[in-house]
Amino acid sequence: MALLAAAAYGCAGVSIVHSKTTAQGDNGVFLSVVITLIASGVLWLGWGMSSALTLKSAEGLWAVAVFAVAGFASNIFGRQAMYRATEKIGAVRAGLLRRLIPVFALPCAYMLLSQIPNWRTGLGGAIVIAGVVFYMRPSRGLSRRLPSIGVMLGLLSAAAYALAYCLRAAGLRTVPDAALGTVIGASVAVVWFMNATMVRHGVRQGFWHLTSDRTPAHWRTAIALSAGQLLQFFALKFTSVATVAILGSLEVLFSAALVLIVSRCEAVEIKRLLLASAFAALGTALLVVG
Repeated sequence: MALLAAAAYGCAGVSIVHSKTTAQGDNGVFLSVVITLIASGVLWLGWGMSSALTLKSAEGLWAVAVFAVAGFASNIFGRQAMYRATEKIGAVRAGLLRRLIPVFALPCAYMLLSQIPNWRTGLGGAIVIAGVVFYMRPSRGLSRRLPSIGVMLGLLSAAAYALAYCLRAAGLRTVPDAALGTVIGASVAVVWFMNATMVRHGVRQGFWHLTSDRTPAHWRTAIALSAGQLLQFFALKFTSVATVAILGSLEVLFSAALVLIVSRCEAVEIKRLLLASAFAALGTALLVVG
């Protein structure tokens, strides 16, 4: 399941690159959030550990607020930045930047959860950063540098997701139901996108902006992202967090394989990528174990 989750995320990245050429609105960001809401809702109704009644207490309302802020960080800032970064720098590089999520999570965990990292955690973070920098730096034969805005958006996405993960961890201490937390976060994002877009563009134009991108590539991206989240959720029930996190590092290799074999939508330096992925997997292992 963890391997399938990594493959799903890799497929989603390549689909984002494909769909940007025909995008007329938001390139399917809103669609992906709606699919996440539906999928997490089904998961909660079928296998959820908490009912809505548990949210009526003061502790439950606090957890709702935390899950809502987490959804704001992940589904609004994190997901939009991930889409735009992938459009600008490609699926492989954007996927590699997402390996920085556990690195960004270190200061977030310290501030929100009072978790002090040890030397293994610090070493793991340094190794992940080294692997990302190794691949992201321009080659000697590459005359064109990567768009700086794309790299910045990739970093912003990783930071937003890291903040969301730490917030969810704080909320799960009170309401231990990840599916319910995801439902709340996705609901907040859907309401935000609808209101913000219609205020900006008007009701009619805003609705068109949110619903115009519905090509097969957009549906592929939305379904792949949601499948990746759900598969990771179930994988954590059967194996350790370390295993899921390390196998998640293979996302960039799945993206590279799809690019090289199927789409050829970007240049991939496979030898550098293999070494960078090895660094990312090793660093992630130290981060999780530490």
